[in-house]
Amino acid sequence: MAADPILVLQLHRMGDLILTFPLLLHLQRRWPDCPLWVVAEPHFFHELMPLAPKVVFFPPEHCKSLTGTTYTAAINLSSSPVAAQCMGNLTAPCILGPVQKADGLHILGFWHLYRAALTLNNHNNAFHWADLHQLDLTQEPDLSRIGHARPTPAGTRRVGLVLGASEEAKRPDAAFWARLAMRLAANAVTPVFLGGPAETELGAEVAQRSGLARANLCGKLSLGRLAALMRTLDLCITPDTGPMHLADFLGVPVLNLSMGPVHARETGPCAPGQWVLRASMSCVGCWQCHRPQLYCKQAFTAQAVAHAALHVLYGTPKGTHNANISLPAGLTLYRTGRDALGLHTLTPSRPEPSTTCRPLLEDLWQAVFLYLYNSRQESLLRKRIAQLARVHPLLVRTIARHLTSLCTVCAQHLRQCTALPDDFWRSQPDVIRLFTGHLHMYLQNEGFNHHGWKTALDRLGALAPFFANAV
Repeated sequence: MAADPILVLQLHRMGDLILTFPLLLHLQRRWPDCPLWVVAEPHFFHELMPLAPKVVFFPPEHCKSLTGTTYTAAINLSSSPVAAQCMGNLTAPCILGPVQKADGLHILGFWHLYRAALTLNNHNNAFHWADLHQLDLTQEPDLSRIGHARPTPAGTRRVGLVLGASEEAKRPDAAFWARLAMRLAANAVTPVFLGGPAETELGAEVAQRSGLARANLCGKLSLGRLAALMRTLDLCITPDTGPMHLADFLGVPVLNLSMGPVHARETGPCAPGQWVLRASMSCVGCWQCHRPQLYCKQAFTAQAVAHAALHVLYGTPKGTHNANISLPAGLTLYRTGRDALGLHTLTPSRPEPSTTCRPLLEDLWQAVFLYLYNSRQESLLRKRIAQLARVHPLLVRTIARHLTSLCTVCAQHLRQCTALPDDFWRSQPDVIRLFTGHLHMYLQNEGFNHHGWKTALDRLGALAPFFANAV
């Protein structure tokens, strides 16, 4: 008798679908006898099929008919109402993600709820989305047994420049790309301009400005031919966009220009050994920029990017993980890696005294949620609180005070059996807003019932002593 299939729904963009591939490989390893079905947008999956893990793809129109099957597991990675309704009408012992039930929308799974709570509230998040897709599949928050291939240059001295992105704020302009291409060409590197039909005009302008007409392949390659070309590159210089995730998945070395409202720890290159260049500002990694100008984007110069790219290509001694590279004060170069739990990390290529508490806060809240999911991570939480307390003792006291205040508020609402105001999480101090956003969404998910409030108070009660005893 054939095993029941596994269903995954991913109705977002190409990059989101590619970020789902590590999950698909994980599912195939865990349930090797189960057919794997994926619902995605046809204009993305048709050309990705030869590159993707071996699965059966379905278009969203098939969602209704797919509910008649019993599944081993069903996972919804989409915010689409169609996907949530599909999830609400199927049968599976393991159901994760948004599900439309008779009493409203619910998000099943600790980490899927955590991911949903990051909307407009991802400051201080340290988890990569590709990891969050997988963490609910085991009681141990450990991805260390999953193999992560390291990128390998092709040895051709060819460098791809991915010109476009979903938003203008997330990519350099034509003048920048042209200057970068000319600097690379002057150093005996062959630049290739890459992009889809939407980048046709941009590619033509970059080619005209740089005088490198033969380098322009924007709008001229199918996704399959783009993948084949990427495999011939020594490096792919790219903003946070779908082709970046494709290059990363294919094992092509990536230098990610992380600018605009993107967070490299969430959606940057996933494989260990890749490179990320981003502004040295405490506000980087925002969901939405509220400043009068994109200062993080202005920090990038073609000269600095060319310097970083040439160093990545030729300046790192063989076998050396971290490169000693000098960049302008406004930029920092990072290397991707994996920690002892197999979780995605970003490490500065040149260790320098930090002017912001942001990296320590990100690591702290990562440990908090790992502990809440599995109390065996207590030692990691204690270690990271102690690290923050050594450098920023006042900040630890501030967190402890806010958690105590939050516990009082929750206790009052429990006694009165009332819900929190809709803007409650947003009104909380930034230093604990990642936690309050998750707590608020958890309570909403539970309908503010007695069990939800009790769990919220239990979590607060478990956390508060760690911070109170740290200083």
